[in-house]
Amino acid sequence: MKWFVLAVAALFVSATAVSAEDKKKPEGPVTLKVVAKTDKYKFDGGGKTPEEYKKTLQLLAKAKDGGLQQPPKPPAVDLVLQITNTSKDEVTIYVGGDPNVYTFELTGGDGTVALNSGLAFTADFKLPKSVTLAAGKSYDIPVKQLSDGSRGASRYVYWTGPGEYKLAATYTLSDKDGGKTTTLKSEPIKITVEK
Repeated sequence: MKWFVLAVAALFVSATAVSAEDKKKPEGPVTLKVVAKTDKYKFDGGGKTPEEYKKTLQLLAKAKDGGLQQPPKPPAVDLVLQITNTSKDEVTIYVGGDPNVYTFELTGGDGTVALNSGLAFTADFKLPKSVTLAAGKSYDIPVKQLSDGSRGASRYVYWTGPGEYKLAATYTLSDKDGGKTTTLKSEPIKITVEK
């Protein structure tokens, strides 16, 4: 009999833990998509050839402290991270602030490089804001440069020359208190960098 009581108690504790975990997740399916308002860009190496530009970025990436040099500005882009409620019910998500972090994965072309931006941040912790999405509705986050991480600027992502690239994103949603919940992943999009 004691064994039966212990088993029931264990199931109750397990069910309580699962339901607490479920409360952290958005209430319905939410997806992430990278929308390219422009998918063709002109290569800008800051006066350097693609080979010189790539070598400079690679040297900065190899430096343990990021080097004493400030990294070049990341490529300017015209993209949108689109979070969509694909369920039939209303869903509340929490976006922005410090807990919600998006990252890019850029592949292809003649290679890519990611560097720490070296930017300083204030010590205050920015909480996310709530956004309620009706069924089928989206929340858009404009992206004007290939930078990601905390507050969208802790890392710069570069293409190293002309070519065909693929860009995907991940976005970690938080709850109202800033605790991490779901990580959304997008399908990759194609980007062309021209000479």
